[in-house]
Amino acid sequence: MKTAILRQEKEVDGFQLFDFEKTAFSRLTVVLDGGGGEQVALAVGEKTRDGAVDPHPPGFLYYTEQTVTLRPGLHEYVFPIPEHHSPYEKSQALKAPLPPQTGGEIAPFRYAQIKNYRGPVRMTRLAFFPDFDDSAAAFESDDPGLNRIWEFCKYSVKATACFGLYVDGQRERLPYEADAYVNQLTHFCCDASYTIARDTIDFLLRNPNWPTEWRLLMPLLVRDYILYSGDVTCLESWLPALQESLLSRFLNGNGLLPKDPAPGIRDIVDWPRLERRDYEFGPANFVPNSFRVGALNAMWELTGTKYYRDQAGAVRSALRRHMLKNGKFVDSTESGHQSLQTALYALFFGIPEPAEQSVLRSFLRSRGMDCSVFAAQFLLDACYRCGLADHALRLMTDNGMRSWNHMLEKGATITTEAWDESIMPNLDWTHAWATAPGNVIVRRLCGVRPLSPGFKTFTVDPAPAGIRKFYLRQLTAQGPIIVEYDCGKYAVHAPENCRLTEDGNGSKGENEHV
Repeated sequence: MKTAILRQEKEVDGFQLFDFEKTAFSRLTVVLDGGGGEQVALAVGEKTRDGAVDPHPPGFLYYTEQTVTLRPGLHEYVFPIPEHHSPYEKSQALKAPLPPQTGGEIAPFRYAQIKNYRGPVRMTRLAFFPDFDDSAAAFESDDPGLNRIWEFCKYSVKATACFGLYVDGQRERLPYEADAYVNQLTHFCCDASYTIARDTIDFLLRNPNWPTEWRLLMPLLVRDYILYSGDVTCLESWLPALQESLLSRFLNGNGLLPKDPAPGIRDIVDWPRLERRDYEFGPANFVPNSFRVGALNAMWELTGTKYYRDQAGAVRSALRRHMLKNGKFVDSTESGHQSLQTALYALFFGIPEPAEQSVLRSFLRSRGMDCSVFAAQFLLDACYRCGLADHALRLMTDNGMRSWNHMLEKGATITTEAWDESIMPNLDWTHAWATAPGNVIVRRLCGVRPLSPGFKTFTVDPAPAGIRKFYLRQLTAQGPIIVEYDCGKYAVHAPENCRLTEDGNGSKGENEHV
């Protein structure tokens, strides 16, 4: 755990706003000169309005205020931050503990202000971060807007990992599988530190959450952890819980997971609810069953056990038999409708045949970013997998409401839980599950991906679309991989024990099993 100390000193005449430039989980101390007995109002928060800290920000954006009674002379006052309480009982019981180095409660804030005071002020913010090497990774292209978004995502991972686990944000401070999937990938693309990922996986395997799809993400989380870290030591102990996460005992007679397969396990499709839009739920739903194809294939990659590959093929066949109607994949066994989520997960998890991809590509183009910040991870990835690199780049650099630029324009310095409070009124601005560009730029636009544990073998297959030049430094446990791209030509520099090869989806065969 590292502490970043920022100080600002000003002469105040009644009121002063202090801007620490970026939100961080922090504590605040203030040095004031008092005559004795004066009542000074202090406040901290994430957002401003009309030149002051916004006392009524939307959703779960942070704001708190305190009154300090001054003592005679120059003294330091510790701003008291109220203890965090999740609005949900389960979250409160399982939320990530405070790092012991904080010495007390911390909260996410960017701004501090003082009222009813005249004289010198020294504001000191103590911000808490994980051990994070800011210079380990780098991305720079000829598109300043894309560079800005990558840095935005990179900082979001750094700022939210101070609890030692990947948490879902300030509201709950609880690990979730979906948050961890995106957060972990972006962290791996920004640093070569793997302890938080390992500890989060261990926590989630012991404390699974309610969404069907998110439980099915666990084999993918473990696969990615091992590919990036090279650490296979935990796999044997994790395997029993990974097998449970496949939910195999709940299958129906068609070999598919039924809707809401068991008490306490419910299909989610997308979140928040408004992002599901026109999805038609039925007795068995496409999205959770496509996740099961991905989970089984990940188990095949992890273990080399042919059974998992065969089961993945069986689920894929069942999806095609029961939810491919009139040439399109539909939302459920009783639906004739294809949502964006069904289309993007079909492409991501490899359900269509090659001849069927053209129609799905056109459909993705027509719908834009009509899904959540979480589903955006899979949408962008699917675009690169099926030849829509230009569309993915456009989505990452867009300026509409469903964009990362919109988050920045609203004043967020950490990615937000949803695109806008009109979509999720109780959102927070500390959600790293919205950092998809932080890893998609590295893994897909620049094309650097591990094919075997610890980057022993890796691929580079850039898909820059309209980007003419870029420089990438991807840190691995073996050292940095550097890719320099210039107008269609690129050079790769890698550690001696990292071998460049073709993608496992290409003509040279599959990834090595871990």
